Amino acid sequence: MDNFYRGPATLLTGAAEVPVDAALFTEATDPGSAWFGTIRPEGSQPLWTELEGDTARLRLIDGREGRIAIRGSGFGPVEVSGEGPLPAHRP
Repeated sequence: MDNFYRGPATLLTGAAEVPVDAALFTEATDPGSAWFGTIRPEGSQPLWTELEGDTARLRLIDGREGRIAIRGSGFGPVEVSGEGPLPAHRP
């Protein structure tokens, strides 16, 4: 089972869909464990500071999704965390 994903994704929050580059990982072998990572907006588009502390969904290019908590936002990489299967895990 992979415990790391790096590649394109889409941040889904409310009506917004923001293309991002995601780097997600888990240290556990149990697919129900917590996972962490960063997302970075494509190009120069910032992730709004109003998102900090919110929850959203992250969709990978193959359609798999995971719920995330946004730990920080603004320009550059944004820290996120999730629970349950890492979106990179295949069912």
